[in-house]
Amino acid sequence: MIRNPIIHRELLSALRTRKAILLQVLFLLVTGALILLYWPAGGIQDVGGQEARRIFGVLALGEIVMVILFAPAFTAAALTSERERRTLESLFATAMRPRDIAVGKIVGSLGFLFLVILTGVPGLAMPFLLGGIEGTQFLAALGILLLTAVYLGMIGLLISAVMHRSYRAIITTYAILLGVCFLVAMPATPLSNHLINRGGPAWRGVLHVLASLSPLEAMLSAVWPGHAWSRGAPGWPAFWQLHLPLAGAVTLVSAGVCLHKLRRPAAPPRPRERLKVVERGQITARTFLFLIDPRKRKKMIRWWQNPMFIKEFRTRPMLQAQWLIRAFGWCVIISILLMIAQSVTVQAMLPDRPGTRIIEEDLPTVIAALSVLVLLLVGPAITGGTLCADREAGVWDLIRTTRLSSVRIVTGKFGAAIIPLLLLVMAILPTLVVLPFFVSFRVNLWPTILAVLSVVLMTALFVAAAGMFFSSLFSRTATATAWTYALVISLGLLTLLMLLGEGRFSQRIIAGAFVVSPLAAALDAAGSAAMIKYQVRTPHLQLMAVATVAMFLVAVVRVIQLRRPDR
Repeated sequence: MIRNPIIHRELLSALRTRKAILLQVLFLLVTGALILLYWPAGGIQDVGGQEARRIFGVLALGEIVMVILFAPAFTAAALTSERERRTLESLFATAMRPRDIAVGKIVGSLGFLFLVILTGVPGLAMPFLLGGIEGTQFLAALGILLLTAVYLGMIGLLISAVMHRSYRAIITTYAILLGVCFLVAMPATPLSNHLINRGGPAWRGVLHVLASLSPLEAMLSAVWPGHAWSRGAPGWPAFWQLHLPLAGAVTLVSAGVCLHKLRRPAAPPRPRERLKVVERGQITARTFLFLIDPRKRKKMIRWWQNPMFIKEFRTRPMLQAQWLIRAFGWCVIISILLMIAQSVTVQAMLPDRPGTRIIEEDLPTVIAALSVLVLLLVGPAITGGTLCADREAGVWDLIRTTRLSSVRIVTGKFGAAIIPLLLLVMAILPTLVVLPFFVSFRVNLWPTILAVLSVVLMTALFVAAAGMFFSSLFSRTATATAWTYALVISLGLLTLLMLLGEGRFSQRIIAGAFVVSPLAAALDAAGSAAMIKYQVRTPHLQLMAVATVAMFLVAVVRVIQLRRPDR
């Protein structure tokens, strides 16, 4: 294995990139900032070692969050990048066996993640200076970190072995990691009122096993046993005890599938069906069956229209009308089904609460969270390739020769990115609009609905601007999409981890962290009891507006630089 040339190539190519240096520096900066923030003044702590254990737990959680965020950036594109460069077939023409190729890609992709984790080991060992930390706790936390790198990295490699394009593999991997790391852990958190402790034994067991898949819950139960955020179902073992075999099983299955996929070169993607263009005004059977006919010849671009805006909607598959209408319909159906499911669940589990109060408090909160989560999950997939997709396809050289101004190019790209997000928002609006009519046509929910809508719209603008910002900085769609996902997930979900330190920090400090979170602002606007006391909606809207304008201006400057003639 040491002599495997693929391992050497993967590690050396990863270590030589700017992304690797930036990730290592960011990892060390976050670790150092957490140590400075939590370290007791004068190095004096309590006799029982509670402060040292608190610092150790925060450092372990911070490092595992970093691994969760950046693991897909190095593993999800490990095989798809070879397909895009048309070098994967060349590997199978060498004297190496398929097993050596698969092991080399797996070890080479995960090796850099191990190096990143090892750079944070000295910071993780700092609480030993305060006393109260046992060696077994340190080894358990380090073992969970390394297992998480393998566990999540193998999921990314599995997606990379199945997909043909890097940006699609990264999008799918982030969506799966969002569910594995965060969504399955929600029933065990106070945000869901500890749903894991409600219902029958079978229901509790299922939720406990699902929560054990989350590396966050495993680390919480290992470093802070008995904490409010790591309480499992009664009678079941701790989350980390179940996480070890479950993560190991998922890793082995993923590795087996990767080995099977790499035993022979993957088949090329199926070519698209050749469509016969239908002239405008010509009546066909499809005219009566489909609202949008993709074969119909498009109208000429009017003088008042932005050519870049029209070009995006006619060339990018994700922005074509028939796919947008399908996505709109699915969002409407899912939002209505979730509202019905939430209403039935709340009525069944909280029978002592009046039905009107359930509608006024629980349903707006769920719908607000759903709206923001849809934008955070789908938004980067639509906006990540706003500018760099043209550079990858070789179209950017043609755009540079046009007479369009840089501002008009960026405006057209931004409009093409924001309209699909606004359609997703409109798909969820029906569930918000019908809420007041559940309460005998009372209108007291309309201010709440308008407040939630303001946060959701600002989130859509921010995600579109963030995708265009990173797309202007990087030349590859996969890299820009990965950084956009890392930013929106960090701001939207990871800031909620500040709730772990409610006893440590003041309400002002926690509110300052929640200001940058769209999810926290949406919950505050919906009247969530856990968020309304922080009052973060108004400052959040102001901060996100400034950040959106700043990223838009940076994108304009970058387009001006990219349009300069080559020397």
